[in-house]
Amino acid sequence: MTPETARMLLHAHIDGELDAASTIELESQIQVSPELRRELERLAALREAVQIHATRFNAPSRLSRSLFSALPAARARSVTWGIGGWRAIAVGTSAVSVALLVWTLSSGFPARETRAFFIDEVVSAHVRSLMADHLTDLASAERHSIKPWLSNRLDFAPPVHDFTAEGFVLTGARLDYIRGQPAAAIVYRHRQHIINVFVQPSVVGAESSIKLRSERGYNSANFESAGMSYWAISDVNQNDLGKLAKLLQRHAAIS
Repeated sequence: MTPETARMLLHAHIDGELDAASTIELESQIQVSPELRRELERLAALREAVQIHATRFNAPSRLSRSLFSALPAARARSVTWGIGGWRAIAVGTSAVSVALLVWTLSSGFPARETRAFFIDEVVSAHVRSLMADHLTDLASAERHSIKPWLSNRLDFAPPVHDFTAEGFVLTGARLDYIRGQPAAAIVYRHRQHIINVFVQPSVVGAESSIKLRSERGYNSANFESAGMSYWAISDVNQNDLGKLAKLLQRHAAIS
């Protein structure tokens, strides 16, 4: 499989449309290609953005006819399935996806930056934990107690670290739900501030740098590392939250 073929097949791969042999071959290419991993990350973000935020409506018949007439399958009665067939499908699907996205944007789609897709949900989960007096399911400062407690209740094993020496005191953990999936919420206290650190398996599986944001009076820090996605959120200032994120990122890489 050539790099160009692999790049075109990413669209079919992310939708789960490739056969097993093609999937294995493509995934081996992704593992050794930073460019393919970045493209997969971009497509995953775009896919989730459309699923979460796009307003659904029927395309005008004129647009539908124009799009489908551009597909290779519309100009040829048969397509040989396999790598060649998927190449044609990928090219056609890409054209349709781009055209539909452009048309949606021009019709009033509320564009938002990729980096802010989930911030509202994370902020809400943080506020909910404070208002409902449900900060922890397990109150403990022992990482060796918290880690197995979470692992026994989730289908993944979130890393748990105690940074008391650095000013971030481990308080406990609870189970939460972010992006439609179970998440570990690991709770720290920094002076008088509560910090929730949400951990889930990464959607894209790629490493990413720490991104700091502010929303509704709360600060957050997000990054991907070692197959996990981390969201730290609190009313603590960004400098202190960034310090915790760097500690988490450093330890995640060596866990």
